[in-house]
Amino acid sequence: MSSSSLSRNINQNDLPDDIFNYNNERFHDYIQQSYGDDLAALLNFQAIRNGLHLVETSCDDILLIFQQESEEINKLRQLCCFKISNGKYEIKLGVKLAINSLIKLLNVKREEQKKRKNRTSTKRTSANVDTLKSVGRIQSQNEMTVPPTIAASPVSDAPPTQLALQLTQNRLNDIDHITDIGQRINKWWSTYNNNNDLFLSEGTHYLLENQ
Repeated sequence: MSSSSLSRNINQNDLPDDIFNYNNERFHDYIQQSYGDDLAALLNFQAIRNGLHLVETSCDDILLIFQQESEEINKLRQLCCFKISNGKYEIKLGVKLAINSLIKLLNVKREEQKKRKNRTSTKRTSANVDTLKSVGRIQSQNEMTVPPTIAASPVSDAPPTQLALQLTQNRLNDIDHITDIGQRINKWWSTYNNNNDLFLSEGTHYLLENQ
């Protein structure tokens, strides 16, 4: 299959959500299946190993290689170019379009993941705030239920209050625990990939469950 024969819509981003986790052979296999042998061979030859490499370059940079001469580059020309009358080669338009499309889709996917990460962080912050408000309401209600002229009984009043506060505290602990795990996972993953823009999202790349 040749990338020059593919027709892809930039508005339909069908890249896998974990595309930035693809490296080396897995990445090149995906490119071969989705974009063609020519593009896969071109990226493999230039040691473009993953999507993060691609978003840091451009189509023009990738195609500069055809200004050089070697036996291996001539093999790439047979895949990515066509020969014209003066014996020179022209790069196929489909190859250029495929490279530009892939880079744009990768950038869109990265922005989507950044927004998803921000939304997740906002939801967790809101959950913490709501829980703290709930604690305040429980405390206020307990204070209002005690008659001003009668001393509150520690035996009858303490157990339900303590139970409500304990349940609320457990919820806070669960949220903080999940948040801490997510932060540790992304800290490890960013260090592993040496790129702060790459992150893993709970619910997309991994699931956390309370046992």
